Amino acid sequence: MKKVALLLTAALGFLLLSLTYSPPYEGSYTYYVSHWEEIGVPNLVSAILAGWRAYDSLGEASLLFTAVTGFYILLGGKKK
Repeated sequence: MKKVALLLTAALGFLLLSLTYSPPYEGSYTYYVSHWEEIGVPNLVSAILAGWRAYDSLGEASLLFTAVTGFYILLGGKKK
């Protein structure tokens, strides 16, 4: 079990170190600035928040599910 955890940790570390952290030339900010009327929200800041709300909620739900699953496993699962 420790070998699997070590292998997964090393793979995640390698993946994170291989990422490029340079900003993209054009991204979502450029899109929102040039097309913010298409979203249907009259304010640019609100348009950006409304566009990313689904991703934010999905991330929070994933984090909560992972934390609950981790505590469940840590406490030993179901008691018989």
